[in-house]
Amino acid sequence: RMVYMIKAGIMGATGYAGAEVLRICANHPEFKVAVITSDSEAGQQIADIYPAFRGIYDNLVLEPHATDSLLSCDVVFMGVPHKAGMLHAPRLVKAGVTCIDLSADFRFAHAADYEAAYHVQHAAPELLERATFGQPETNRAALDELAARHAAGEAVIVGCAGCYVTASILAATPALAAGFVDPNAPIIVDAISGITGAGRKPSARTHYCSGDESLEAYGLPFHRHQPEIALSYGRTLSGAHIPVAGDASVRPAPAHVIFTPHLAPLKRGILATVYLPLAKNAEVNDASLHRAYEKAYAKSNLVTALPQGVWPKTGAVAGTARAHVNASLNPNERIIVAMAAIDNLGKGAAGQAVQCANIVFGLAEDAGLGGVACAS
Repeated sequence: RMVYMIKAGIMGATGYAGAEVLRICANHPEFKVAVITSDSEAGQQIADIYPAFRGIYDNLVLEPHATDSLLSCDVVFMGVPHKAGMLHAPRLVKAGVTCIDLSADFRFAHAADYEAAYHVQHAAPELLERATFGQPETNRAALDELAARHAAGEAVIVGCAGCYVTASILAATPALAAGFVDPNAPIIVDAISGITGAGRKPSARTHYCSGDESLEAYGLPFHRHQPEIALSYGRTLSGAHIPVAGDASVRPAPAHVIFTPHLAPLKRGILATVYLPLAKNAEVNDASLHRAYEKAYAKSNLVTALPQGVWPKTGAVAGTARAHVNASLNPNERIIVAMAAIDNLGKGAAGQAVQCANIVFGLAEDAGLGGVACAS
């Protein structure tokens, strides 16, 4: 296959997720970054803000988000905050640019679901028919369909799954899909995140003196990622497909999910623990449960079902687009305890965005994503 340059732009390149996309693309075989943007730091060289990019992106200068330079890109990774991506996407799509959105603006097939979770009217609901949910291991068919539309010349949009959501989905989906879980019982998700998940802009909660040596829950009782998790679980439980571009007709009932996020004093990483009540007539033991997880991720190069008795930890996936998962049965309480560890900036954001872009552009799914964690 002939190698060619795919011209990439990164909006919000000075944020943690945007900078991670930039880092990944430095070693990507085909995505070449030509344009980076930041409204607050326009005019500066990225290497002056992130010295790690010296010798790699020495002459790459930040432009404002509204720059016309983005319109000449093949793909734009949108690392801007929620509510901002949907303001910029229309002009990019009109120019034929495919958008990989790291925010929540295009994760929902129905504008009403987005508006209920984020309490703002969707600014570009007409573009939702061009978009699909970006979680490759559980939505590959829809992304393949989007890739076919892209190959036919259509500018498309991927709404990449969030970091908490990705970990929660990867942990639970094999058990849900196998029919082991009671569809009417509440599912409890406890998830712990590193501080980079809150973004680069400091706050009272994320200031070093507040976050160090402290662990806290937040966002109760209804964190904005809860609807995304509940809808994904509901789709799996019902056996329905995730709505693809042009098809928002399928909307199964959301699962009953109690989601509690926690902030931990580490830079990167998410550990999600999901408690799944067994279905009344479920016939499952630890061996059959583990087989379901191995089968679910057997073809994945980026998600690993760990051996029985080995539990995921964030250090083993730090700095990568990889995920480690496992599950165990508590027969006395009739509960499956499922876990996933990811890097919130890797598999939870930038790495998954590049993975989705690889699929849309017909590349190897893990192109540019072969890194191994430096910690174990």
